[in-house]
Amino acid sequence: MKRLRWQILVVVVTLVVVALLLVSQQPVLTPISPEPTSGGVYTEALIGSLGRLNPLLDWNNPADRDIDRLLFSGLIKFDSRGLPQPDLAEAWGTTPDGTVYNFTIRANAVWQDGTPVTSDDVIFTIGLIKTSSFFPQDVKDLWNQIEVKKLDGRNIKFTLPEPFAP
Repeated sequence: MKRLRWQILVVVVTLVVVALLLVSQQPVLTPISPEPTSGGVYTEALIGSLGRLNPLLDWNNPADRDIDRLLFSGLIKFDSRGLPQPDLAEAWGTTPDGTVYNFTIRANAVWQDGTPVTSDDVIFTIGLIKTSSFFPQDVKDLWNQIEVKKLDGRNIKFTLPEPFAP
């Protein structure tokens, strides 16, 4: 009986030692850095074909939309939980009744050529949405109900006819 116990003990100890050796030989995984690096090449897989690089015209082509989201910024973007995060706007707020939204553009927001992004650029873009023949009528109708006003070079005010919660 004692001999059987010793044999079991030797087998168990041997298995533990082998398991520890196997675990110690596993490669150490380093976490992927969430910080982007500057320069280099980025490759993006697309499902579909790329038609144009214009965020105002990408509503009809998912491949265009995917690339445009990588290249162009909006005032805000949404995180994986659907919560708004800063993009071009560094700050924003709304009135208690939910009809007025004020956005402040980041001081360091620039176009690809280094020209500063201003509230005039935002107003110009929204003007294109309101008048362009490329957009469906319902999109134009929605934006034509919204008053957009330049407060200064970095501040914009959007006034909605009623609170909007999609």
